[in-house]
Amino acid sequence: MKKVIFLCLSLVTVSELALAQNYSYIDSLMRELRVSEGVDRAELYLNIAWEYRKSHPDSTIYYSEKALELTEQLGSKYKAQALNYKGVAYHYMGNSLKSFEYYNQAIDQALKTKDSIQYAHALNSLGRLYLTQGDFVNAYNNYFAALEVFRKKQDVQGLGYSYKSLAELYQTQGNYKKALEMSQRTLDIRLETGNVHGQISILLEIALIHKALGNFDKSFDFYLQSKIKAESINDKINIAIINRGIAELYYDEELMDEALIFAEKAYSAAANTQNLNLLGGILLQLGKVHYKQNNLKTSLDYLNQAVEVAQKSQEMAILRDGHYFLAKIYEQQSNYSLAYEHYQQYAEIEKRLSSADVARTIERFESRIEIDQKDQQNELLIANQAKDQAIIGRQRVQNIALLIVALVLLALGVNIYITSRRRKRANVRLYEKNIRIAQQREEITAQNEQISKQNEKLKKRNDQLAEINNEKNTLMNIVAHDLKSPFNRIKGLIELLRLSRPNDEQKNYINLLDDIAQNGTDLIRDLLDVNSFEEDSRKPIITKIDIHNILLEKTKLFYAEGKSKGIEIRTPSVESHLFFRSDKIYLSRILDNLISNAIKFSYNDSVVILNAGATQDHAFVSIKDQGPGFSEEDKEHLFVKFRKLSARPTAGESSNGLGLAIVKTLVDRLDGEIELISRPGKGSEFIIKFPVKAEVASTT
Repeated sequence: MKKVIFLCLSLVTVSELALAQNYSYIDSLMRELRVSEGVDRAELYLNIAWEYRKSHPDSTIYYSEKALELTEQLGSKYKAQALNYKGVAYHYMGNSLKSFEYYNQAIDQALKTKDSIQYAHALNSLGRLYLTQGDFVNAYNNYFAALEVFRKKQDVQGLGYSYKSLAELYQTQGNYKKALEMSQRTLDIRLETGNVHGQISILLEIALIHKALGNFDKSFDFYLQSKIKAESINDKINIAIINRGIAELYYDEELMDEALIFAEKAYSAAANTQNLNLLGGILLQLGKVHYKQNNLKTSLDYLNQAVEVAQKSQEMAILRDGHYFLAKIYEQQSNYSLAYEHYQQYAEIEKRLSSADVARTIERFESRIEIDQKDQQNELLIANQAKDQAIIGRQRVQNIALLIVALVLLALGVNIYITSRRRKRANVRLYEKNIRIAQQREEITAQNEQISKQNEKLKKRNDQLAEINNEKNTLMNIVAHDLKSPFNRIKGLIELLRLSRPNDEQKNYINLLDDIAQNGTDLIRDLLDVNSFEEDSRKPIITKIDIHNILLEKTKLFYAEGKSKGIEIRTPSVESHLFFRSDKIYLSRILDNLISNAIKFSYNDSVVILNAGATQDHAFVSIKDQGPGFSEEDKEHLFVKFRKLSARPTAGESSNGLGLAIVKTLVDRLDGEIELISRPGKGSEFIIKFPVKAEVASTT
């Protein structure tokens, strides 16, 4: 079910998001570049180079060289960073030798200039190269050396890179528990620092780990989280990677129509990039899906492109699979000579990869033992360091405690002297106050007698009002319940009329009757709700609520209603695992009324935005629409029952003026407050504030 919902959400996503590079940020950097000079210009070159690294690595090389030219004139600052970026670019282009060369140059330069951060980044990048070559122990050594530098320098972003690299290493060793642990550390850091690009990357990593474990539903969930974040910042390459990953999941579950949709989305996003590794994998996926659907001609075209790209990038696994499926297609077309030729190439590559896999398996087992030993040594080292720090901390605390005791004793002596003098003066003032208090008591006694008489009169009036209110509620319940039965019978008769094969004119009348009956039923329901909430004496049941999940559920619940008007419901910036403490039933009903109103009063083809968060003083939930908004006169009567305001439903829906009255009653029950931000013609935003703090919980 999750996968079906995910597919629906993906199909209504604005296509431009999947096709866009973050050119707005790059353009802003280019504008700054025109007026900058010196060190600032070198820094801008490097920022532009980093933005291009995944989609246009040749541009990364160009701007890194521009930065290097400036460092030769201005000094060595940024030189190690520029060399690191060139290494990253060659890595994405599939040139491991060049990448290795520039990483080592970056290490030499960083040691020369004592640039510890770039030294650690170069070590971490070298570890990635070792990992791709199957040298797991060297990869681990480089990762851990980089991790130690980042820890000493308290570089949080660097720690995130190191933990992510270790997660990838543990995944190759089949140690998925450690891989998930490292991935979660990375995600926590990147959520804390607001690094959205990094969040997307690690969410993808977690999705792959769950796929390897066979947890397809969890894998889809993390792909969904990463997709929302990638589309929010127009991250072209990661959108392509995510769509390819989803396509592979659908392919594994034999859902070829869905696999094709996402594979084509991935190709559309990555077609014009120079990331050959990604492009080759997408082309192969498209070829496999079309082969499964027996579209042999289309499959043949994609597979030939995949083989051509894989030959350039030397991605042997893609090359092997491409030849295998080409052979299968030519065999079905009775072109046995070409089929034999591709089978031969497949067998040759498979033999080479099998030999490499056997060697890597042996290396993996050997390195797993060595890495486990190094993990134990590192954990022991960290434990000893923590023990030493604890001893130092205790001694420091003892010294501070002795100083505090001395200061307290001194302060106590001074305080006793001052207090004794104040006490004498206070006793004199107290005697004078007692005389005044005795006089005031006599006055209060007389006033209490008058108040007692007034209270007796008020009690009689309250009893009379209570009787009148009970009669009103009883009458309302009787009328509402008695009206529900005729409306239900009318709806039953409508269904019978529909079965009698009416003509088109009769169908219109029947549909009109159905709408009238439904509006009457809705009015009765709201009347009963208003009455029940006003009479409900139960205290709210406050529990811990995952507001992210509730907003996601409401997005799914109102998806069909919004789609009927072309309205998209978004939750662009709600933190995962953001918790509120509130009454779940009341909160759910508040959201139902506000979201329903937002859709009802919004124009077609607009957007409704759901948001949640917290400040130091309160937690909040907001619902924002692009409807007609509220006038100043509307705001004065906003929560009055049965009061219809100036704005009308945009598609002729019914409105009885009770929804906001129900919301106000429930918010008051939760000791909250409602804020409305609106101007006529500019839409409106309802913000519900709760006098409690929200919290972001980490997942394990």
